[in-house]
Amino acid sequence: MYNFKTRNLGKYDVIVCGGGFAGVGAALSAARNGASTVIIESFGSLGGIGTEGLVPGIMDAENKGGLIKELKDFLNERGMTMAHNGELFDENGKKNPGRMFDIESAKYFFEKVLTEAGVKILYNSSVCGVDHTNGHINSIIITTYCGNYELSADIYIDATGNGNLSELADLKWECGNPPNPASMQMVVSGLASDYYGTDGAEGKEAYGRMLKSVGIVPTGGRACLRMLPNLDEWTFGFNFEYNVFPDDIEKFSESIIHGRKEGHEVVEGNRQIKGFENMHITRSATYLGVREGRRFFGLYRLTVDDIIEGKKFEDGICPVTQGVDVHKLHNNDTHDCSRGIKVKSYEIPYRCLIPVGSDNILLAGRLISGDFYPFASYRMMGNMATVGEAAGYAAAKCVKNKIAPSKVDGKEVRKYMESLGHQF
Repeated sequence: MYNFKTRNLGKYDVIVCGGGFAGVGAALSAARNGASTVIIESFGSLGGIGTEGLVPGIMDAENKGGLIKELKDFLNERGMTMAHNGELFDENGKKNPGRMFDIESAKYFFEKVLTEAGVKILYNSSVCGVDHTNGHINSIIITTYCGNYELSADIYIDATGNGNLSELADLKWECGNPPNPASMQMVVSGLASDYYGTDGAEGKEAYGRMLKSVGIVPTGGRACLRMLPNLDEWTFGFNFEYNVFPDDIEKFSESIIHGRKEGHEVVEGNRQIKGFENMHITRSATYLGVREGRRFFGLYRLTVDDIIEGKKFEDGICPVTQGVDVHKLHNNDTHDCSRGIKVKSYEIPYRCLIPVGSDNILLAGRLISGDFYPFASYRMMGNMATVGEAAGYAAAKCVKNKIAPSKVDGKEVRKYMESLGHQF
């Protein structure tokens, strides 16, 4: 018999599982709307793929208010953002602001706004048990650096990316077969100060050819270097890990090991190229960058027809402008990320955040209800933070009015999102 002893951490209005962009948005919105809120994060910082995953680039953010605007304003005031390609500096040598952001500054910002809002942050903590009976979560168990704890809430928000909370509640999910590839991301240094990185698809292709000239062919087929706002480091993308399914920890772990190994091999090859002799890895991502995990079935499921049509909804809570971004699904697949699908600006309805099978869970982040191609469009950080804010507001409404998420008026959630400055 297992000795699975737990201690009690009490009762909250809202528990947010996952501290990425979606989780931060959810916790911040819930707390600012009067709900006592705790956020559970498995690593030691907030920001998810943008910080721990070393992918510090906010895509689909131009039409966003709320958390995304607050983050951009905070970082821009400190000179901690930078354009990702094109003209990186103005005529005076000053950095042009853009979607690339300073990782440590973002971590600090997220902690700052959450603590100021009264959110309790629990690091090195993951949900490992759910008491889900008759479609209702009564309590959860988290395993932490300090042992196991039980806690409960009126509303639970699953922002884990991989849907670990909802899966423990036995909710129905799907995943691409094969899924979008995962990637190991790194940060490098030692390059010439006037080397700003690859610029667009042509730059990535040219860099890939350069590596091939010294016998290096990255699994991604090409590679990407982008200067970070500190001007001393570059993000380095080179790796694709295929067939990493959301319920296979052995493959997941093998992919991390392989990705890190490949990174060192690619950097060693780079050193044979003029101008890259001193290139070295300063850090590798804490976890594998997963582009696709579980996608849960909700009261509405976004379809490819919706995004081609540019569908709008009365309960639309997030405007999306990003096109389909499907990466290579196998080694010989195309680099055409759009797959021939032309996307018109569309909206994610609030109903995509309400999973079938539970009356007190809300979904936030890439696990919301949508099929393969819409997912490959809306999964960007700018959208996922926005979806999180909608989930947090709805959760606070549920607590205040003692109702289930399905009873919240989606049109009212939309009005709240508009009040935050999101441009529909």
